[in-house]
Amino acid sequence: MPTHATAQHIGTRSHQCDATATRSTGDGGRAFVLLDGIGSSDQVREWTRARARRLADLTARSLEPEEAVTQVQNELTAQAGWAPGACAVAAVTGPDQLLRVAWIGDCRAYLLSPDGHFQRLTTDHNLRAEIEAAGGQAPWWSRNRVTRCLGHPDAGAAMEPERTAVYGYSGARLLLASDGCYEPIEDAGRDLGAELAALDPAGCAKHLVSLALALGGEHRDNATCMVVDFPDAPAAEASARRVLCAHGRAFMRDSCSGCDAAEETPHPADPVTVRSPWTSRMVKRCRTCAQPPGRRIHKGA
Repeated sequence: MPTHATAQHIGTRSHQCDATATRSTGDGGRAFVLLDGIGSSDQVREWTRARARRLADLTARSLEPEEAVTQVQNELTAQAGWAPGACAVAAVTGPDQLLRVAWIGDCRAYLLSPDGHFQRLTTDHNLRAEIEAAGGQAPWWSRNRVTRCLGHPDAGAAMEPERTAVYGYSGARLLLASDGCYEPIEDAGRDLGAELAALDPAGCAKHLVSLALALGGEHRDNATCMVVDFPDAPAAEASARRVLCAHGRAFMRDSCSGCDAAEETPHPADPVTVRSPWTSRMVKRCRTCAQPPGRRIHKGA
């Protein structure tokens, strides 16, 4: 069973409108949820706490956080009248050794592997991300304009969450964070991965929130994070799971520019059997390009 801890601070806001929740999946796994409520009022605070609990319940039952976020959104859409809104991120572990993550808005998930590899698992749903994806220069305020979230009518029509999955998370550390926690640390040029590596989960969570407050300037947002440590797998299990691509990256887990480039150049297939991060089924892939061995790119080599 993973160990976890949460820390948060109200900042200079009138209300603490971030919320977290966890639930057991019943098979040794656990669901983890963090919401960042939009606004600062009694209504937003209570609404966000209730939605966090609901999302954690649904994620633990289904083991599919994307479906859980969508169901919460559908429930909100069916309600009459205006409702508050929140950004959300949900993660869940299951018996298939997959860490599934879904998000909507700009709450983030990061993973620190036992070998020190630090990766951000989510992309922001805000105006800054859209402008930069189009090759533009985003103004500083654009990061505060979310383009997707739960419930809020001002976010437009695109309310669908995104998802990702990581296979083989044993011994890793997961971070879920609101923008009030990660933004001050990144704005100051601090290495978030190095900060995450320190202390036990409780000490690390408190450290990250304290650091965000110290670096946040005069106007500080609610700052909340959850730190999760996953137990180490038995040596034989970990060895069997760890498959590297031809370029030395964790196969079908980490993005690899070498695999991406090899998709464009004919080469002999180098088949290996791995577990799909989406279906959890064992599939054959080429170690050089991560594509099925029967693809045309292998036939002309």
